[in-house]
Amino acid sequence: MKDGADRVLGASKIARDITEQKRAQEQVQLLSREVDHRAKNLLTIVSATVHLSQGRTSHELKAAIQGRIQALSNAHTLLAETRWVGVHLGSLVREELRPYHSDQTLRTNISGPDLLLGPSQAQSLAMLFHELATNAVKYGALSVPAGCVQVDWAQEDDGRLLLRWTEIGGPPTEPPRRQGSGMRALDKLIHQQLKGEMRLDWRAEGLACEIVLFDAVQEPA
Repeated sequence: MKDGADRVLGASKIARDITEQKRAQEQVQLLSREVDHRAKNLLTIVSATVHLSQGRTSHELKAAIQGRIQALSNAHTLLAETRWVGVHLGSLVREELRPYHSDQTLRTNISGPDLLLGPSQAQSLAMLFHELATNAVKYGALSVPAGCVQVDWAQEDDGRLLLRWTEIGGPPTEPPRRQGSGMRALDKLIHQQLKGEMRLDWRAEGLACEIVLFDAVQEPA
């Protein structure tokens, strides 16, 4: 501040703490990068889903794509509940098998330790259980009133996740002469997206499927 003769009389200084403002800006940038990553990941999965889907008619193709996208939507709903921290494996299995379970009829039996899956693994496993359930409804235990499905899992000492899908009370099964589109999609899901292995046992009492995943569990719940 100066007087009329341009002599300095004094000075004024104002200080503002912008720590919270800077922190908020950094948080917005972090969230923006995370949204971008999730969107790209989802588009990749949807693209793979469409590529894997096949049908003898346009109606069958449409139904296959819709079912797989619905399975992804179910996984996203569960992920949103935890703010994308992860999904509990039991919750994921129960959500996919919910249409086939009721208090009056025990058609599903689910058991296993409480394990947390990362977002990408949860999305792929949701589609995996959808494929198995769809196959069971068309050809397996869920195609007859008395049939039921048992799903159990365990984490091995070396960190591997062992999943078992066992159908009971369904029509007799035998190895198919050719691999259907559902099984081809299942095979690619396990080997390409989940980096795991699958063994199928076509038993007289129903299909038994054993899946080994080497890197699916995020952490114990």
